[in-house]
Amino acid sequence: MKQNQVSAFAEENMKTIYAYALSRVSNREDAEDLAGDILLALLSNASRLRDETALYGFVWSIAGNTYKKFLRKKNRHTLDPLPQDTLEQLASQEDFTEDLVLKEDRLAQITKLRRELSLLSREYRECTLCYYFQGLSCQETAQKLGISLNMTKYYLFKTRKLLKEGIGMEREYGTKSYSPSQFSFSPLFSGSYNPEYRSLFNRLLPGNILLSAYYSPVTVRELALELGVPAAYLEDETALLVRYGLLSILPSKSESGSGNTIDSDKEPSSFNASSTIQQPSGRDRYQTNMIIFTEEYMGELYERLTPLCTERLPEILDGLRRQLAPLREIGFRGAGMEDERLLWPLFWLVIHRGHNLFDGRHIGQYTYHPLYADATGINVGRTYSEVDSPYETDGFAGYSRINEDYAASFADFGILPLKNRYLRHPVQTVSDSIYSGSEKYVIFDQAQLSKTEALLEPQIQAMADLYEQMVSLGQTLLQNHAPQSVAGLIPDVVGKLLFFDTVGLLGKCALDSGALRLPDTDEPLAVFMYRTTAGNS
Repeated sequence: MKQNQVSAFAEENMKTIYAYALSRVSNREDAEDLAGDILLALLSNASRLRDETALYGFVWSIAGNTYKKFLRKKNRHTLDPLPQDTLEQLASQEDFTEDLVLKEDRLAQITKLRRELSLLSREYRECTLCYYFQGLSCQETAQKLGISLNMTKYYLFKTRKLLKEGIGMEREYGTKSYSPSQFSFSPLFSGSYNPEYRSLFNRLLPGNILLSAYYSPVTVRELALELGVPAAYLEDETALLVRYGLLSILPSKSESGSGNTIDSDKEPSSFNASSTIQQPSGRDRYQTNMIIFTEEYMGELYERLTPLCTERLPEILDGLRRQLAPLREIGFRGAGMEDERLLWPLFWLVIHRGHNLFDGRHIGQYTYHPLYADATGINVGRTYSEVDSPYETDGFAGYSRINEDYAASFADFGILPLKNRYLRHPVQTVSDSIYSGSEKYVIFDQAQLSKTEALLEPQIQAMADLYEQMVSLGQTLLQNHAPQSVAGLIPDVVGKLLFFDTVGLLGKCALDSGALRLPDTDEPLAVFMYRTTAGNS
């Protein structure tokens, strides 16, 4: 790939590269330095890329290696290694732990030893505990763990090398070790209900594992450093995420830690996978297998969608205004409301039915994914919170049961005053209004609702067309924010979920455009009721 092509790619993906850097280091200044180093490395190594189809793998490989060099450079300022003769003695002595405790600085060294032991993957850790701490021979260790004698000796040999390197280093834990990132899980699913699946992310650790493994693959050892959590606890967490398909296991590479390649030795030729401990391997690399909506992506999405929606919605709402007279002739309850009051429930009806029409146009194109058992759906993670944001909603629903005869359809747009949001009014109060004959709400029977939808067909069609543009834009933007490893999920995720993230945006844009105004009322605005059983309103 030519230098100018790499430059263009780097410029287009600056935000993604910076987001990657920020997820790895402790402050924005370091993130800027790291992002700059990554861009420089990409340009310097452009000539090495022969196949443009491997671009994304090339980019994140360069990014990962640059991050490792960045850590090594920082470590040089704080490195306090053991003397070389001590290291050599440690590497060659069979019982190195005894030697450590005899030193004047034995407490500090024991602390470092325990730290390094906590970073060992299961195979190495269990062999080390059996041999050095429980006093078993190599043969007894092999029998206890159900592995070959050669594998036992190999793990012990590798453990000494790992500890030799690690004890002489000042480890820098990742920012997530003391400041875990915010992460929320939004599964949209159908099928059997699995409470474990829904509650996986009620804890901080699983979400931060997925965030750490989002842009590039990581080993459990690297996760342990990033999160400040011993490998023994991470192994079960990663196994659970793998079981539910939220984390993928990639082909293994040589095990590494703190950005340094530990060893490239091959395992003994007698290695037999069927004889090893039946647990994830310490050489496994994990990568997140779901889309994460980052704050950067959502910010750019709203920024780009706002002018589009502000331009298109006035045309839809003007058409709605022109239809008010024939709509009133249908005779539904609440038809006598003033124009500004009546437009709100009708606008929500157009939004909801417009999305239904968009969905119908794409049957079979945007699909749900297998989740667990017979359940299917769409998963997405989020790293932002928009509490009381005008782009959000208190809630919305096409169907919200009131009683055995009536249901409500509502959207509590974030731009609405609290008094005008449906969920702020008790259901019993709403029910009492329905049966009292009050004109506070728009209430349809089934025939009236069908006639209303038929009259509003041009506006519903226009709304569906707007969704086509919004989804296309959302998919394009996400291609620039998500890693290539999950690019195949983007069409379905955006096609199925964009509606849920843009209801509040549509309300804000409609109000900002001036095509919709807030009437002076204490009642809910964007809500209508309809009969779910046969009968008149």
